[in-house]
Amino acid sequence: MTVEIEKYLALLEKRLSLLRTLAQQFVYCRKEFVSMDLDGMHRRIADQEELCRQIQSLDPAIDVLQKTCAIQLGLGRKGIAGPHEAAASAERLRGVMRELREAQSEVGRLNRIHAAYLRRSSRTIQVLINFVGNYSVTYGRPAYARCTQPQLTERG
Repeated sequence: MTVEIEKYLALLEKRLSLLRTLAQQFVYCRKEFVSMDLDGMHRRIADQEELCRQIQSLDPAIDVLQKTCAIQLGLGRKGIAGPHEAAASAERLRGVMRELREAQSEVGRLNRIHAAYLRRSSRTIQVLINFVGNYSVTYGRPAYARCTQPQLTERG
């Protein structure tokens, strides 16, 4: 196996690991969301943003190695054409690519669920704002009393 193929597989496996971690962060964020832990949600969202940055930082290196490795492995429409070592590398690559597709699909699914939570929350918050706005005059802030405490008088 060539150095380029090893680097390429390592980058793909790193991407796979980051995608799995991102999927787990979506699940944790949902738990924070349900428990209304705003600080926890903010931390999870920050973690998700960092994971996305890390995934994006891998893309240029993956793109550079992708064509070179495909040629070295003899991958094309006709399949594998090369020595046994290339066949083993190609099989490993196929496995990683299959897992990547599954992980990307799962992250996409979890992202859609998360977006739905946010849309619904936005509607709920808007309803509450309208409700409070409609009754703000009725239940407005009370004026301060002239006397904060009643005066006690003694009877003799």
